[in-house]
Amino acid sequence: MLKLDLLARDGAIDVLRRLCTGEARFKELNEAVTNARTLSRRLRELQAEGLVQKAGAQYKIIREGFETTLKIVELEGKAEHKGINPEEFAKVRYGWMKISLGRLTELFLKEFGYELISIVLYGSAVKGSFQLGRSDIDLLYILEDGSRNLWPREESVFKDFQSTWEYRACDYWLKTQGFYGYPEVTAASLKKSYAKTFQSMYLDMLSHRAVLYDKEGFFQNLMKKLEEALKALGTIRIEHPDGTYGWLLKPEMAPGELIEISLG
Repeated sequence: MLKLDLLARDGAIDVLRRLCTGEARFKELNEAVTNARTLSRRLRELQAEGLVQKAGAQYKIIREGFETTLKIVELEGKAEHKGINPEEFAKVRYGWMKISLGRLTELFLKEFGYELISIVLYGSAVKGSFQLGRSDIDLLYILEDGSRNLWPREESVFKDFQSTWEYRACDYWLKTQGFYGYPEVTAASLKKSYAKTFQSMYLDMLSHRAVLYDKEGFFQNLMKKLEEALKALGTIRIEHPDGTYGWLLKPEMAPGELIEISLG
């Protein structure tokens, strides 16, 4: 109860947000909380609550302080991110990944606007096999057929993303934990008409996906159609002892037979 009361006091969240992006001296924190007396009081209280530590002349955030700040930012983000699916974000295991991908999705919406149809997180981040320091974050985004200049626009989105508080905070925290920093985000894009044709990556998304944004349920409808098509083919998912798997699309396939899966 005391902690909640503290976080509501002037300057407390400002100090935590600043320290989430790196260690700072009193003078640097004074730029975020301009009243020196208030800042001194907040720092004493935050240290007493085990959210912040002082090492020499530097203040730094500790695990509980970082996780507390993420929870606050996540709650703020739910109110800010219009059109984003909170139920799907719940599938993301890590708090730092939730808040940063929420901001990234917002930046995609800002850049592409009505052209953006879907953003899907897939791969290890939603399978539970994500390994910090080894795994990438895999995203697929789908755009209207008339969208142009995709690569420079995508590059602009990721450049802006790396300057956001969410990215910088997560990058700093992961480095303090001994990792390289924020994981590589691997993004693939499809135009709407092409997305309606079968893509091999879709098989990986059948059981494990988080559809972060989906205008008019476009991608979820594709997945339903794919499930129906595979059921009609008698498709079998083959599990291997090492956890890998493969697909037998049509067990009774005739030699030379061509399989066509339409999702349109």
